[in-house]
Amino acid sequence: MGRTVDVNSDYVKRGIVVYSVEKGKTHQSIVLIMRYRIAVLIGLLVATVTWAERAPQLMLEQINGSTFLLEEALLSGPVVFDIWATWCKPCVKSLSKIQEVAEGYKSKGVQFLTINVDGPRNRPKVRLFMRRHRIQLPVLLDHTNEVLQLFHLAGVPATLIIASDGTVFYRHEGYRLGDTEKIIEKLNELLAFERK
Repeated sequence: MGRTVDVNSDYVKRGIVVYSVEKGKTHQSIVLIMRYRIAVLIGLLVATVTWAERAPQLMLEQINGSTFLLEEALLSGPVVFDIWATWCKPCVKSLSKIQEVAEGYKSKGVQFLTINVDGPRNRPKVRLFMRRHRIQLPVLLDHTNEVLQLFHLAGVPATLIIASDGTVFYRHEGYRLGDTEKIIEKLNELLAFERK
């Protein structure tokens, strides 16, 4: 004679396979295990959706002296930040690729801005750098690396896509060939989502 298993036991709740030789009990146990697993997965999904990272309130000086407020910028649509420094060689490639992407999204309401994280001593180099590399995107200045800290970024280059509702939709650190395609894919995904 087989043994009967309590379907409310910790083993069942943890998803450990339970069996019983009594007619009908095995099926009932497996169904309960599957229901429990599905409930856990749904719970994790809901938690992920509800706990989407919100972009912090961001106020930075623009290179022209005016003040940039993320909250205000988001009223016009999604925002893409490319974070860079003058001493960063991969940043040169990243910035030029982001500028190309920006050209294709001008009419779609996406704003592209760069954030320079050089210290105050290097401020004169920023304009020169932008001119030399023919980068025409707006430049925000972050002399204290506040942006890197607020968005939990390890370094530059880094790209952030902030949805119109203020959630961090996409985050990417570093630069490799092919990264631009991923950014375009994420932008298209975001725009399709925001149109619904």
